[in-house]
Amino acid sequence: MRAWHRHLALLASGAALCLAAVTPASGAEPGWVVGPVSPAAFTGQNEGNFVRLINNALPESCGRVSIAGSLASTQDPSTAVGTVATSTFHSPDRPCTTLLGNSHRTTKPGGKLKVEKYDAATGITTGRLDNYVEETLLGAMRWTTAGHVPWTYENGTGHLRLEASGNDLTIVASQNGGALLPVGAPVTLKGTLLLSIQGTNTPPTLTPQP
Repeated sequence: MRAWHRHLALLASGAALCLAAVTPASGAEPGWVVGPVSPAAFTGQNEGNFVRLINNALPESCGRVSIAGSLASTQDPSTAVGTVATSTFHSPDRPCTTLLGNSHRTTKPGGKLKVEKYDAATGITTGRLDNYVEETLLGAMRWTTAGHVPWTYENGTGHLRLEASGNDLTIVASQNGGALLPVGAPVTLKGTLLLSIQGTNTPPTLTPQP
């Protein structure tokens, strides 16, 4: 009887080893591939105006927006594929405008582009821009906005569409803003950039690791 029990134990142990060898780790996912080259520097220019609504009360429109940064493939799906080095929301001939006058926006470098999913049927990649921080000056008022910006990216065209709503972005510091610009107030943002590999007209691609 003992020999028979030992035989069953050996069979069970062997079966467990076989299952462990062929069963993939739970939750294992691929990383992301930046094409056509990686790493790569990228630039972007707006197509149409970028608009914001501050505290559901103060609309703003910016007609000249540019962005630059770097992209790199990753084996870890949670690692950022890109870093935004600079983003500009104004130019001398096309400032950002509000009902209270022209505003001046300054973004802090270091925003992280993170991919969340890819739709093979449409070629659209979605994700978010993390660590987004910017300061706005409007007359005597100054405020800081921080949070993240969800985005969708068309790999075939290079169009990066950013749209923050709800509490994606909020005011985290405010000077002379009074009831118009209180800390915690929501800030919406919407606009489209056309991305390309720096020095070319070729859009980068963001797709899953094979």
